[in-house]
Amino acid sequence: MKALTLRDFIMQSMIAALYVVLVYTFQFLSFEMVQFRIAECLLILVYFNKKHAVGLTFGTFLANYFLSPYGLIDAVFGTSATILALLLMIAIQKPKIVSLLFPAITNGMIIGVLIALTTGLPLYMTAPWVFGGEAVVTLFLGYPLYYLLERNTDFKELMER
Repeated sequence: MKALTLRDFIMQSMIAALYVVLVYTFQFLSFEMVQFRIAECLLILVYFNKKHAVGLTFGTFLANYFLSPYGLIDAVFGTSATILALLLMIAIQKPKIVSLLFPAITNGMIIGVLIALTTGLPLYMTAPWVFGGEAVVTLFLGYPLYYLLERNTDFKELMER
């Protein structure tokens, strides 16, 4: 295994910071039962380099811990959902349209359960709403963003190192 370099540390820190800033900026869309967490479109970065899962995971933890109305419990379970989604995205990258459903599935189930337990709403209501919001962001923002960035050779060179 290749050791992490200072460049890797800086890149992952920047990705984490960008994730947190996007959640903070769109906080009104990022939590509750219907979630359109714009920062989730950054999950496409693992298609360029699987190392970026580190920055995305750390960003998710920080955003959930400091900004979520559910606090530490969301930091733990929301981050777990992200880790699981990223692992699945790395393992099964093609077709992209299917791979981008993994965040919606994992968040729909894990965050759906979290919201159901904390609010008393039934899971059959919470899980589909979380799934739907996540799917909208990953498919309608993340998918086109991936293809736009994939064509940019400078961006690919920066992200693939």
